[in-house]
Amino acid sequence: MKLEQLESAFKEEINIYKNLLILETSKKEAILRSNGKHLENFTKQTSLMMDTLTNVEAKRTKLVAEFFSQEKDGAVVPTVTEFLNRLDKVTLAKFKPLTNDLKFIVMDLKEKITVNEELLKSKLDIFSLSIDALKSASESPVSELYGDNSKSKSRTNVMLNMRA
Repeated sequence: MKLEQLESAFKEEINIYKNLLILETSKKEAILRSNGKHLENFTKQTSLMMDTLTNVEAKRTKLVAEFFSQEKDGAVVPTVTEFLNRLDKVTLAKFKPLTNDLKFIVMDLKEKITVNEELLKSKLDIFSLSIDALKSASESPVSELYGDNSKSKSRTNVMLNMRA
């Protein structure tokens, strides 16, 4: 019975990580399009999923610990690798693909999170530079921005005189 619960916990955890991966992909689109409202919504959804994930991971860890405490008088070995190393061939064939899926999904998720963080940082840097450029432009007198206007005034005067 514990193995079925453990299998279910692994599958649930994998499913949550897959959903987080989808959210991170959506976050990337929101960042690229500078859509703050969508980014905020995806971030809230991610936070809720992370809370759920914490509970599922705790459940899985507890089940692994219980599995080992039943197997060997109180020996608790909570790591996934040690768990796999102690399984018989038939059970290992069932859990090895699950643990590999979990491992690769977590690696993909970490990569997407890193990319999103870099994109967001770049967007913020560009925004900050734009703000600084606008501030410096607004502080400069108009003559400094567009050159010396004395020549254009004389031309304007000449042109006015020619029309008169």
